[in-house]
Amino acid sequence: MMKWSSFRLLGLAVLVAIVCVTSGELNETCTTTTMQVGRCVLPVNCQYALNILRSNYISDEEWYYLHNNQCGTFHDGKIPKPLICCPVVSNAPSCGVSVGNRIFGGEETAFGEIPWAGLIRYKVSKNRFAAKCGCTLLNSRWVLTAAHCITSVPSSWKLHRVVFSEWNANKRAPCNPAVIETNQCRKEYSIEEHIIHPMFDSSSLSMRHDLALIKTETEVQFDEYVIPICLPFSKRIRELPIDGEPFTVTGWGQTEQDNSSGIQRHVEVFGKNNSVCDKAFAPLGITLSEDQICVGGERGKDSCRGDSGSSLTRQEGLVNYLVGVVSLGAQKCGTKDHPGVYTKVANYLDWLEDVMIS
Repeated sequence: MMKWSSFRLLGLAVLVAIVCVTSGELNETCTTTTMQVGRCVLPVNCQYALNILRSNYISDEEWYYLHNNQCGTFHDGKIPKPLICCPVVSNAPSCGVSVGNRIFGGEETAFGEIPWAGLIRYKVSKNRFAAKCGCTLLNSRWVLTAAHCITSVPSSWKLHRVVFSEWNANKRAPCNPAVIETNQCRKEYSIEEHIIHPMFDSSSLSMRHDLALIKTETEVQFDEYVIPICLPFSKRIRELPIDGEPFTVTGWGQTEQDNSSGIQRHVEVFGKNNSVCDKAFAPLGITLSEDQICVGGERGKDSCRGDSGSSLTRQEGLVNYLVGVVSLGAQKCGTKDHPGVYTKVANYLDWLEDVMIS
């Protein structure tokens, strides 16, 4: 280990040294010495490198990274500036593709139709467990949900596991009785840690920054029924319009009969201008920010309790992208002209990358 107080200047010197091993250009894709996909950036724009330099100790592996992952120089004025290959989160090659061609007015999904959808299971008491929130698989270790799924449950409840390949949450049997293949059984993963967005305020009615990441203790095993969603890293995807566009929301929440369906359902909803939600939630003093999305408002179609933390997705070609996370909505589900509010994932990609890489 290298002590921070002794090697701070040396570490900084490495980052400002004009040593060019490759001819990478600013923001060009690169590969780190540990074979991670990265982006060639200025050191001050690499949170991973900054976290190393700000820590009390620098490990041998971290020192090796700082010294051996320069990827080029950036000529801005008279003095060329070194670039470093900063690891980034990338989508899995098969993300967002399903085997199938809080939900109100929705249709039951076919088994495996929404393979990135998961449930959060809480330990309620010694021998009792409950699944009250949805989540979305991002990669083999990380799952995204709503922050209020962690802060707003009873204090005695403990995060227990995340569950994938689940179709009927009310059935105790681990496998779908309609099929015999073992890979169509639910898959449960213990939780190693959870990280709530640092700007989330559970006392605020507006629910801004309503995101939390959950890390599993072991790697989630992918198959045709468990596949991560694609994050909107592409600028083209991020800049697609919201207003009037179709989206899919998925969950196991309330149905028209006002009870938990248990069966995974999905519904098509349409994006709205944020001003529509501002008007609907004005009596509560809630105004949406640019980090939130207004979706739905058609009678009988909505996300309800039990779908908090679940995904709002859009399909481009054959690929599905994560657009939002269910955050808040009208007290009565499926109310006309009362859309739901979703946290806009595209505005939090930097935070997601920082957490998942660190």
